[in-house]
Amino acid sequence: MKMGIVAHKRKKLASEIARNLISYLEKKKEEGEDIEIVLDEFIFNSMGIDGLESQPVNEMKVDFIICIGGDGTILRTLQVSEAPVLGINAGSLGFLTEVPPENMKNAIDQMISGNYTIEKRSRIKTMLNDERLPDATNEAVVATSTPSKIQDFELYIDMEWAQRIRADGIIISTPTGSTSYALSAGGSVIDPRLEAMEIVPIAPFRINSRPFIIPDTAVINLKIAHRTRTANLVLDGFIRRTIRNKDELLFTRSKTYSHFIRFDVSFYRKLQEKIILERPNVNKKGKY
Repeated sequence: MKMGIVAHKRKKLASEIARNLISYLEKKKEEGEDIEIVLDEFIFNSMGIDGLESQPVNEMKVDFIICIGGDGTILRTLQVSEAPVLGINAGSLGFLTEVPPENMKNAIDQMISGNYTIEKRSRIKTMLNDERLPDATNEAVVATSTPSKIQDFELYIDMEWAQRIRADGIIISTPTGSTSYALSAGGSVIDPRLEAMEIVPIAPFRINSRPFIIPDTAVINLKIAHRTRTANLVLDGFIRRTIRNKDELLFTRSKTYSHFIRFDVSFYRKLQEKIILERPNVNKKGKY
């Protein structure tokens, strides 16, 4: 079993967890477990660990990647790797992470014993003119590049004009991203088992500019209607491009998926614990 380890570069807690994780994996190797460890370059260089392999994340040929940080660390990893990801939370919310630091050793034991599932999550494919941009696990955001200046958008679904939207921006979200920026902007929570995408205006001028939930087989075409004002395209909070009036933006479901290692597949339990923060008296199986 070959494991890659990636950690948030500016969180002291992430570095501490990474060091503890490496020590535990080395102990498992001494006990006879067939484990190979590949560190991302940041961990390797900052910790001065000898005897282990180091590679950029996009070059890792591993069975799994363990991401130590928050949702941003996971999303950044998924943009450059197709390996299944296990998230260990060293951030604040960590909705995409699977285990807290105190459960890390138990999670590793379950992985070694094969007691886990791999969950597939759909991604958004983005075409800017003729350029294929990295797929997004959470969302694509097109927002005004000038604060306090509203932007005009023309929205087409399956090449049919749907609506002219005057707003600060528009979010194109996967079900995974529906609990992130899209939710903050007034969108709906979408069960990740649904094959859907959500279009959410950000601070729209007209009160009747509401979110759309559409099949993920649809083609979304978004155009900047204003002749001179530009917009920013941001994918999962990292990839950025400037969009102008003549640019062509197409969003469709990607043929590739993001893969997450799961021990507890209850989406609604995580929703209660991470987002709603209010839960009735239920037993361990989630029943009253």
